[in-house]
Amino acid sequence: YLHISRHHEMSIHYQKARKSAFQYVTTIFEGASPSLTSGDILAALLGVAAGRGVSGGNSKGKKNSSNKKKIGNRSKKRHEARLGRVLSTQDEEHKESMGDNFNRFEGDSGSVEIEAAELLARKNSACYAASFVFGISMPDGQPSTPEDDWGLRLAATSDTTSSHEICSTITACATSVLPYLLSMERDGNDLLGNHNWRIDLFTSIMNVVQRICQCPDRNIRALAYEPLMILHKHLNAVVSVSLIMENIAVDAICNCVFSLAKSCGYPDGYFNLLSDNNDEELEIERNDVRDVVRSISSFENENFEHSPSIMILKSIIHACNMAICESNNLPPETAVHILSALAKPLNTLAAHYKQHPSSNANTVLKQSLQSLYKVCERINSVYDTLPVSQTLPVSRLALMGVASFAPMFSSLTEWSISQPGNSEKSHLAETVEQTLRVALQSSIIYVAKIPELMAESTLDSTRYDIKGTMRGPGGEDHVGCIALIRLSFESDNLAYTVIKVYGETLLDDLFQLYERLKESERERPIGCVHGKGVTPMSRRLVLNVISRLALIGIEGNQSTKSRAILNELMQSPLNDIATLGEASNSDEKFFRMCEAAIDLSFFSPELIVDLFLNNADSLGPMINCLVSGYSDLSFTSDSESYCIQWGRLRGGVMAVLRTCVKNRMTDCAAEAISALINAEYEAAIKQCTHGHQHGSNFFNDHVIGEITLHAGAYTMIVGECFSRISSQTSVSLESKIHECRICIGILRRSSTILIQLLLNESPEAHSHLDPRPTIAESWFLTMNNLMNVCKKYESVVASLLDDGILDLVSDSLSIAISLLFLKDIGDRKSPPPIIQKGMSLDGPQTLALMDFASEAALLGAPVLSSAGRSISSNLPLLHTHSDVPVEALGAAIISAGLLRAASGALPPWAVEGTPVLFRSLYTAFGKNCDDFIRMLNISTELRISVHFGGVASGQKLAGRYFEKMHATTMESFLSKTREVCLKGEWMRLKVILKSACGGKKKLAGFNLKPQYTTWECERI
Repeated sequence: YLHISRHHEMSIHYQKARKSAFQYVTTIFEGASPSLTSGDILAALLGVAAGRGVSGGNSKGKKNSSNKKKIGNRSKKRHEARLGRVLSTQDEEHKESMGDNFNRFEGDSGSVEIEAAELLARKNSACYAASFVFGISMPDGQPSTPEDDWGLRLAATSDTTSSHEICSTITACATSVLPYLLSMERDGNDLLGNHNWRIDLFTSIMNVVQRICQCPDRNIRALAYEPLMILHKHLNAVVSVSLIMENIAVDAICNCVFSLAKSCGYPDGYFNLLSDNNDEELEIERNDVRDVVRSISSFENENFEHSPSIMILKSIIHACNMAICESNNLPPETAVHILSALAKPLNTLAAHYKQHPSSNANTVLKQSLQSLYKVCERINSVYDTLPVSQTLPVSRLALMGVASFAPMFSSLTEWSISQPGNSEKSHLAETVEQTLRVALQSSIIYVAKIPELMAESTLDSTRYDIKGTMRGPGGEDHVGCIALIRLSFESDNLAYTVIKVYGETLLDDLFQLYERLKESERERPIGCVHGKGVTPMSRRLVLNVISRLALIGIEGNQSTKSRAILNELMQSPLNDIATLGEASNSDEKFFRMCEAAIDLSFFSPELIVDLFLNNADSLGPMINCLVSGYSDLSFTSDSESYCIQWGRLRGGVMAVLRTCVKNRMTDCAAEAISALINAEYEAAIKQCTHGHQHGSNFFNDHVIGEITLHAGAYTMIVGECFSRISSQTSVSLESKIHECRICIGILRRSSTILIQLLLNESPEAHSHLDPRPTIAESWFLTMNNLMNVCKKYESVVASLLDDGILDLVSDSLSIAISLLFLKDIGDRKSPPPIIQKGMSLDGPQTLALMDFASEAALLGAPVLSSAGRSISSNLPLLHTHSDVPVEALGAAIISAGLLRAASGALPPWAVEGTPVLFRSLYTAFGKNCDDFIRMLNISTELRISVHFGGVASGQKLAGRYFEKMHATTMESFLSKTREVCLKGEWMRLKVILKSACGGKKKLAGFNLKPQYTTWECERI
């Protein structure tokens, strides 16, 4: 090609030649990539396929190496085995010359020497290739660089370079060569003579990378991300910047960052039509650039004074500050964008500065605060004079910065309090307070003036609602509200400082803002959240801020004003509830009542607890409305609109009760939870009794289901209370026992109804959403949380014996095991029926069931004997087994259930949990191997005298595989299990169980292992 087309640059042959040349040098550069491991190098050297490209492999025109095929763990192990065999062969061939040290892959001196030599050769080759491409003479004995017949040098260094092929070659070169040049410069490696060539080559490469960052094509700009981050990583390996090359790298990285940010700036007129969808590629690029900015200024070591990172951070912030100061009107969007992206390194620096103040850190922190102050001050002054299309992008970025800087504000306020009388402290503290004040003003103005959604949501087709805002379905992110939340809740010291710097009018201003937002919301139709004001979620964030700051004000010198504002705010939803309670059922009644309930849930937990203690009657209409609503259950698949709004009300009430329980479970809250649980369980029983083939106006996704809130949600509130009790450290044990007593009372009042519901033999529903699985999941999760409390505080069980804690645990354990006996696993002549009795066990309810049973069995003989008696009342045994201790018989029944589970009553993924449960039974027997094996042997012989669920009269509880098991097979099963007990290798029991219970259950129609259900209310 070159011979034919020499000096004919436009010919197709010349173009092919240059393309081949670029592919060749790209292969050299990628072969020296810092991301390659020693295994990759050895594999390539010895000709063993490694599964990842160690030589580049860009020859087929792929844009980057991310397209390379990923390999799994098994493939990696096979590859390592092949590599080990090749190395062993090499050892034998070179044993005499290389000695006996070169034996194995990874860690042997011989393999390390080979890998090091190969890697050095690759790096040197990459340097030679780079010097050729960029025309830099290397001191290798040659008088000058060779001729560039195919125009590679011209293409790479031209100001108009824009080809993806050329730019990918340059960035591959930067990724591999720049770190090596930097390491040679630091090591003082002069093997190749004068080191000036290194600086020349380094500078040439960085100049081209900077031009790539300015390229109009965003796909080409993206190629610069990786080399910049890799260069920063290697640059940050030293404690300070001292070399010329290091200073060149710092300056070049800063210039690249500004070029990237400027290149992805919003175009003119982008915000003129705020109802239009975003340019999603632009928004994604802006987020990528923010990631790059954070990465190249992050602190990867503990050096915060002279490290390259702080030099980069200092340079970037200084440039941002200069750009902001030089602007006449609005600050430049590019500078604000970069400044807001630096929150993570600045927060890290401030946290370190709090303990170890330094001059460099002081300068960086102060200048960043001054820049933010100037930005917010400028924005505040132009809200009324400039259109929203101009103020929106800069103000939103500024408040993103305010919200993200909250940890920095918190660290500096704590440092300020701990350093009284320090002159350096007073200047920085003054800057902090000055910036906080103007940031708070900017947040309030922004929330008041900028609507959150300009037009009807287009989330069906895009992730963006307002221009420049990325969000997911159901997520709210009005940055003014987020900024207020972060400044108020980051720490107590910061909240106190917020009140101090803003002045006495803060609560009044926030109250007026909230009333204005509430009025805008009332003016919109039901369900409409766009066009004016903010979404209800964002409005409630403002309410949350007022509640938080008012409580702090009550502790300070603003007690009277704070109480008055709180009372007025809380009285508004309570008045709505009282008024609506007297109205007839309708869409609007349930909608407004739900909104009032969710408003209440955003007050501080202390205030909601006080409401339940002193004014619970005001919540009565809401609870009664919800409880009575369950009586409207009908067996039709159509849900009227008022049913959907009533379903939302379930979530609203859940949110209020959850807020209360975050602080304390009160008697009135417990009564409400009991009433709601029982009403829901009774409605579920009616639905199941009517038959699985009928529809439901309540039990579907839109009312009691995934879209709104699953059945069993109110039981989860009790579980969350147990979880809080087990994690609290500042509450007395007596208080914890008292709350546990209240929660156990709730569960015991519901347990009888629960047994009727979960053991109902109605098959899994298909015409409606079966409520039993999520109710079972919530019950067993709650019981498991109770077990955690008992495990952490041993005296809890003894203190609550009179309250029936053991009866509650044993009843729950008997339900869990009885569910297994509902399933018909077939026999040797007939397979299991397709339609099974009882609810499905193929879901997260079984995860919760197995976890609870494993913990409950550890309580020992009292629980095991009681659970055995409870199960026997429903499944009378064919023989009385009077010679067997009661607790052993109870454990044998449980063990039989587990054997039945492994035989097909539970999905295959659930069998993984059976060894844990058997280990709990073994522990309950005092780790006596003989007693445990004797109990296990009994469990394989138990038969029932009546028909129950899937077990016919006279059949073994353990299932089909134990009906006529040969004595030799049984002996082997018991012998192997005994060995597991003695050695403690309980995971081996899974294999033993599968072998005894028919092997793997392939093609059984079960799902994969599930995740736990979530009972969250955000989308409501």
